[in-house]
Amino acid sequence: MRVPLGVAATVVLTTLGAANPATALPAQRSEPAKPEYGLSLEQPYLTSDVGGTLTVRPKVFTSRPDGSRVYVPEGAPLGAGIAIKYRLPEDTSPVGLDEHKSCRKVKSATDPGRLRIRCDTVSPLTFHVDKAFIGHMGSVVFVPMARGADDGRNRPDDGASFLVTAPAPQEEGETEESRARRETVGAALLGVAGGFGVLVLFLTRARARRTMWALCTAAALCAGLGTWSVVHGPVLGTKTFTRGYPAGPATLETPELIWDSGAILEEKRPDYVPAIATAPDPDHESVTEVSALYRPAVSGYPYDWLTLDGAYGRIEDPRRARNHMLETAAGAPGVKVVKKPELIVLRDDTQKKQPVLFKCQALSIRNRTFAMCAWADSGVRALVTIAGDSLLTAAGKANSLRHYMQLNRGF
Repeated sequence: MRVPLGVAATVVLTTLGAANPATALPAQRSEPAKPEYGLSLEQPYLTSDVGGTLTVRPKVFTSRPDGSRVYVPEGAPLGAGIAIKYRLPEDTSPVGLDEHKSCRKVKSATDPGRLRIRCDTVSPLTFHVDKAFIGHMGSVVFVPMARGADDGRNRPDDGASFLVTAPAPQEEGETEESRARRETVGAALLGVAGGFGVLVLFLTRARARRTMWALCTAAALCAGLGTWSVVHGPVLGTKTFTRGYPAGPATLETPELIWDSGAILEEKRPDYVPAIATAPDPDHESVTEVSALYRPAVSGYPYDWLTLDGAYGRIEDPRRARNHMLETAAGAPGVKVVKKPELIVLRDDTQKKQPVLFKCQALSIRNRTFAMCAWADSGVRALVTIAGDSLLTAAGKANSLRHYMQLNRGF
């Protein structure tokens, strides 16, 4: 029988390999599968005063076949070839990095100006806020990398981003320094009034009526001025206020399309979209109410929508109007508060990039969770609601709607 040349060569090589172990082809071994980690952040929005510190604590988990999660404790190693990489926001610097033996600084070929920290264990990272800024983004991702390399490809579901703002946002109103100053002046005047009162009691026995009446008048005057300073405003100097938003035009339009999110105006509100109660505050405003529902132009997911309930006109106190909308929605029958109100500052979508203050909360309505954010100024108040519990996402949607509806950049 004649054997083909290729088959004969294969037989000869196989025989030689079996006879000489040194030249035998290595057998392929199956490496154990690496665990599939996931990562999440409880606080995607962080705030601090300038000079303060913030800590990012990633929650690392593995998923079971039934969908449940098993969380990895802090300090636990992640295994060979897997690491957590932090990308710090601009104008921040790491704190105590020398104490983390499993963490070190790494350079990025694509973005050499941004600092990155690589950790081989589940380690939180603390960083210092060096200067004031609004809305600087940072991230923490898994890097399933080759051994010793820092350029592996990230899986799309193995990362989370966080937004940092400094200084921490405050409600509009009088500053702490102004309040402390007027309270100090008021207390001093009340103390002087008390001293005059003691002298009046002393002069009553001496029967010096003219002096007594003069002291009574001075005591009453000091007491009145002191009380006014404590309750209303300083006698010396003026109040100083914080303002967390730029004033826009006193109007709210409802364009047919929101271009950046691809949302289309819907005329009829479906049954699964709750009607948010934003009752007017007639003692403090005279407004025209506006309501709109937007649905996605492409996605067929029925709950991927957003609503706007607001008004424009004369608004006496923007802070009161914003809080009134949130409190009215949270106080409706059958509504439970999932996340308490939180202040979020974002940059507006204009060329000036001024800060805009939003106040956001999450509510449970009909066993579903909804996130809502409100903004207000001297002529507009508005409340934006989306499905889900992400306050930062709701704030971004509200910022986009403000750009189109109030700043007259809609279509």
